Amino acid sequence: MDALTPAHLLQALLMLLVLVFSLSLHEFGHAWMAKKCGDPTAEMLGRLTINPMAHADLLGTIILPSVMLLFPGFGRFLIGWAKPVPVSPANFKHPRRDDILVSLAGPAMNLVLFFIFYWVYFFVGYRGMMPTDSPYAPVFMGFVKYFMTINFMLAVFNLLPITPLDGSWILKALLPPRLSYKVSQLDRYGMLVVLFLMWTGLLSAWLTFFWTLQGGVMSLLGLPNLL
Repeated sequence: MDALTPAHLLQALLMLLVLVFSLSLHEFGHAWMAKKCGDPTAEMLGRLTINPMAHADLLGTIILPSVMLLFPGFGRFLIGWAKPVPVSPANFKHPRRDDILVSLAGPAMNLVLFFIFYWVYFFVGYRGMMPTDSPYAPVFMGFVKYFMTINFMLAVFNLLPITPLDGSWILKALLPPRLSYKVSQLDRYGMLVVLFLMWTGLLSAWLTFFWTLQGGVMSLLGLPNLL
């Protein structure tokens, strides 16, 4: 095993900070949309906040990501999660529509962060607003690129229609009630399916497809692919 260098430790720390903040904003997105749809459950439980302390899961937000960042050979993917936002669908004004909106709000928040930091990188790095000889430039631009990459991948990963990911709730809300119930019976196997996709490389194919699609869209818009 290679020795941990100061540069590696700094990179791991920056990426962990980005992941923790991004996961917190993801859960805040769910809580905010639930409140807008008539469900105050998350707000009453203190989850309508961007404070990472309200959303962090010791294992999923801190321990596992730290191990994977410090020891890259531990796994091919950076895996992490926060505590799910509690939602009471009975409070929704339009249950099926609102369930979709709340489920989409988390990935949408990650995409918003991706685009915000895309433009930061575009103007500060790509257009040279920061002097390249600045000692802070590599750290700052690396930090910004981590935000872009991690948030884009979080959004795409969470759209997989597999429990407990957001895509599963979107799928079940779109299906007829009887079929949705049948799909729900498979929820207990969700994490096994995710692990299977990782092991077979299908998860990598899913992420790569959207990564490539993102580059194609940027090209069509005449913008550089900065990922």
